[in-house]
Amino acid sequence: MRFYPTDKESAMNALTIAVEAAHQAGELILQHFRQPHEIQMKGPADYVTEVDVKAEDAIVHTIRRAFPAHAFLAEEEHKPSQGAEYVWVVDPLDGTRNYIRGIPFFCTSIALVEGGRTVLGVIYDPLRKETFAAEAGKGLRLNGKRVRFTKQTNLENTVVYFGFLPTRHADDRGLSLPLLVHLRPRIEAVRTMGCAALSLAYVACGRLDVACHDHLNAWDMMAGALLIKEVGGIATGFWGKPISVASESIIAASSPSLHAEILSVAREVLKEHRLPTR
Repeated sequence: MRFYPTDKESAMNALTIAVEAAHQAGELILQHFRQPHEIQMKGPADYVTEVDVKAEDAIVHTIRRAFPAHAFLAEEEHKPSQGAEYVWVVDPLDGTRNYIRGIPFFCTSIALVEGGRTVLGVIYDPLRKETFAAEAGKGLRLNGKRVRFTKQTNLENTVVYFGFLPTRHADDRGLSLPLLVHLRPRIEAVRTMGCAALSLAYVACGRLDVACHDHLNAWDMMAGALLIKEVGGIATGFWGKPISVASESIIAASSPSLHAEILSVAREVLKEHRLPTR
């Protein structure tokens, strides 16, 4: 992994810095949980609070001290310059709707993309004090311990997470619901909890077997996709394209065989409903 940091020591500690930034944001988020918020609407059913903005600023400030030349793609206020080689992809508070309503399921997600390739990812659940962290090629760790688990390979025994976000246009029918209709008779159980990044972390550590989402942004899934890759799983878009900053959907599975089965069904659904490539 190559960096352009302030010194060699900070280059070696990029993941440590990302974890530190996530923890700082998490502390801020917890301080204001179940308190009154300043809520604004970015779009239909798309909320932002003052906590989202403050948490993002805290993350950017912490990382920028070590990597002043790096760019940021973050949900609230930061966009990278065109052609930036190093881009930190940040969701300061994934699950804002849960957070506003006092539902205890949300997280912070941070990834570093180098030349289009995700090289590290951190997802932090401040309520449960769980830090999911990975560097490309070095495996996944949960609170510092290497993650290993027995992967489910039979579709009929899988627990599948489905994310249903608001459609962006009145004529946009979405992808997750028709996929769920086709898969439900063939799987064991369905879960949906309103936090895309944390669902991907749960796939990566074996709590879920598969996660399917549409209408996502890069900051929702870049870190989680790397975590899943680091345990030997696979994450792609609904048409099978690799996850990138341009992706808008994800099928993530802890085992290649499960991913292949889900992806096959997804392609059938997309063709049947004449839904667009994402």
